[in-house]
Amino acid sequence: MLQSIGQWIDRHLWALPILIFLIAEVGFIVAHVLRDGAFLLARVDAENRKEIYSSLTGSSSGLLGFALAAVAIMAAFGRRTASTPDEHNRENQLADARVGISKILLATSLLLMIILVTATLAIGVDDSKTGSFALTSIIMSAAISSVIGLLVSCAGLTLSLAERSQQP
Repeated sequence: MLQSIGQWIDRHLWALPILIFLIAEVGFIVAHVLRDGAFLLARVDAENRKEIYSSLTGSSSGLLGFALAAVAIMAAFGRRTASTPDEHNRENQLADARVGISKILLATSLLLMIILVTATLAIGVDDSKTGSFALTSIIMSAAISSVIGLLVSCAGLTLSLAERSQQP
């Protein structure tokens, strides 16, 4: 069963950041129920929490721009002309890899947008002594999963560029 799940994730790598978001969110909900108190960002006092939210909006918008620019760059890479069937197959594989990387980057962009919107909302709404569990858990889950999505997509992009540079 784990092998089939691993194969599905390998074929649908774009779902990895979203699955990690869901797992992290469920983990935070369980911890919140068991702990019965504020934790993570909700534990920080309101003034410092707003500064963190402000910083998160800037960081997530910058990373969102980076991710969308990377998708645009990936879309600009075209297939090279191939003279042999082997070269043609290799170009098709590289094109498929670029599409897969773009999908991961788009899923990661969605998570970065969730951070941006939620943190912006939290700046205006989350001003009580203890922070809102819903806002902080969504922000933390999206942050964890977007970092992993960026790492996976950057590794894939690096491998794709290294493979392309080895071709004649």
